[in-house]
Amino acid sequence: MPLSKNDLRDFSSLHRKIKRQKLGLFIVEGKKNCLELVKSNFEVVCICTTDPNNTDFVNAMQITTKEAKRISHLKNPSPYIAIAKIPEVNYKIEKKPILIYLDQINDPGNLGSILRTLDWFGFNQVICSLQTVDAYNSKTVMASMGSIFRINVIYKEFKSVIKELSSYKIVTTQINGESLYKHAIQKKSIIVFGNEANGISKHIERLSEQHIKIPKFGHAESLNVTTSVGIVVNEIRRLSFKS
Repeated sequence: MPLSKNDLRDFSSLHRKIKRQKLGLFIVEGKKNCLELVKSNFEVVCICTTDPNNTDFVNAMQITTKEAKRISHLKNPSPYIAIAKIPEVNYKIEKKPILIYLDQINDPGNLGSILRTLDWFGFNQVICSLQTVDAYNSKTVMASMGSIFRINVIYKEFKSVIKELSSYKIVTTQINGESLYKHAIQKKSIIVFGNEANGISKHIERLSEQHIKIPKFGHAESLNVTTSVGIVVNEIRRLSFKS
């Protein structure tokens, strides 16, 4: 069954957040990501392929390269593109010993890589400010390499988070903070990672009870936020906290 003009129009519009929200759909690109989608609890609307020798997806719809280019955000689209339903949002925060909060992360690739990193270290949720990029942005989904299907991404303003988690300590990552390795992170902490260019919002800084930094031994000016998250959650695991 060929892709209808209406479906092609709708699928091509999913690069815009407003359309994703209106249609309740998002794009998944790449063979590995599509395989991860199929294994997940997410509802698959359809899987499209330009590969005439496809054997991995039995019910895949054959599409042309031209159609794939309209749907994909890539200059050279993957032979495999899926459309999935955005799951019903679960706003409930699981009260784990350590929680991660992402403040105004703008780059979709960074968010996707952070999800992949958290998944590696066994985290199943992350809290994001309302200004953080949409988790169902095509670039985020692709960079997550399937981790988006295993992590609950909760969008909440920080005021709502601390009201709900009043007994938690607020820990911010700062370039002028105390060494991560000398001042151990305590249980019941919310660790905040800030915007790639501007760092953590001033109102969150003012509420912070502990500032930590990753010690610098070389000459690089800064670390990518994904790298920072990876180093900190690795230390959390070394301290044997459960996610």
